[in-house]
Amino acid sequence: MSLNTFFSRSRIILRSQNSHFKLSQQLFFHSSPKRYSSDAFLLKESGTYAIAHSTPQPPYLQTVYERTHKEYPADGHMMVSQLQGSLLTMLCKVMNASKVLELGCFTGYSALCLAEGIKGNKGRVISCEKDEGFAKVALQNVKETGMDDLVEIRIGDGLNTLQSFEKSTHFDLIFIDANKSGYVNYYETILERDLLSNRGIIVADNALFYGCVQKVPNYDPNAPETSENHIPKGLYDNAKNLHRFNEHVTKDPRTTNLLVPGFDGLMLIRKDS
Repeated sequence: MSLNTFFSRSRIILRSQNSHFKLSQQLFFHSSPKRYSSDAFLLKESGTYAIAHSTPQPPYLQTVYERTHKEYPADGHMMVSQLQGSLLTMLCKVMNASKVLELGCFTGYSALCLAEGIKGNKGRVISCEKDEGFAKVALQNVKETGMDDLVEIRIGDGLNTLQSFEKSTHFDLIFIDANKSGYVNYYETILERDLLSNRGIIVADNALFYGCVQKVPNYDPNAPETSENHIPKGLYDNAKNLHRFNEHVTKDPRTTNLLVPGFDGLMLIRKDS
């Protein structure tokens, strides 16, 4: 069976063409052109199976998730999947985090997932959103779920928000999911202002961006859509910015990083001691 696998956050769709299973499979991230991988762990049942064998999210999180997709059908890609939301909750719990910062709030779903992970720690999630409309919706969702004692929504640019904190402020987890052109500046500001606790981690979303980031070094604007080097015109700028970020982090001796090829790519970063 040759496998054409379409990977969209936690959903995997597989189409079979013949009866022989081959481990060298063609992987598709969302609807982007194909790339090849020797890793055969992304199979048809992975997403559904993983959700079925993970602790369900509380009903209030499921409600916000479903409402967001219903009210913003064209912007649903801006929200993390439920499985990724559960991962954010788990990371906070495993780290025993109490102070969390999010850059890029959208409707507040991911902020609430983070808050679910710090319940009982007398902590707080500060979530920054530049769009006033989305921030208003996020604030409403936070209040309706009764989590306003744990989540603070701030309206404003992510970089300005980072620069507004006192240097004595330290966060256990910083989740970056804002404008992709700002990732390097966010990262540098976090480190320069010492906003990450010694045991803390930065989690940067979309580090692979529809499977386009790894194509940036060999990008050919004239390549046909079937080419390995093709990047859709509307995705190139973000892919280029994220490649710059990935390269910047990887070459930085101040930190240790791990780029996880799951969801849309998660870059995990911690300071070296």
